Amino acid sequence: MRRRTRATAVAAALSATLLAGSGMASATTTAPKAAVQPCTTNNVSFYFGGYSYGLGQRRFDLTLLAHDGITCSLSDTPLITVSSPPDETKKVPVTVNGRGGTLVLRTDSPLHATIFYSAPDTQADKREVNGLTLAMPDGTSRATNFLFPGTTDIYKSGVSVTSWETGIGMGQGEER
Repeated sequence: MRRRTRATAVAAALSATLLAGSGMASATTTAPKAAVQPCTTNNVSFYFGGYSYGLGQRRFDLTLLAHDGITCSLSDTPLITVSSPPDETKKVPVTVNGRGGTLVLRTDSPLHATIFYSAPDTQADKREVNGLTLAMPDGTSRATNFLFPGTTDIYKSGVSVTSWETGIGMGQGEER
């Protein structure tokens, strides 16, 4: 009888310990995090930098930065379009790269895309560009000059844009 009582007491103590341990484990589990909201033009800023040029190739960086306290998501494929003056009848081709992923933009982690274009060889090869529009996943967009105020002459093949990348950006310390 004494063995049975002792075995029952040990089993009861073990059960109580296991139940208390599982209660502690569930108490330390955090609630699921809320989904990150898509970025809008109201909670991000963008700026240009890292302009460089050679005989024919031109490029500059576009840096996207979340406002203080903002965390939002967007595709790794920049939603960038360019515009031409009203008298330019031919559309400027834009090639935008991306891998189909989703990125999270935070205040302390800016994103960068590089915009490449070539200088025209002749007047027949020229397209004029004067605006750049950056759209966000929620459908809002913001337009500005294409790097400089006024019209920029580019080669008729258009503009190429890299996918969003993290890093220093603005041409500072980057090797390609």
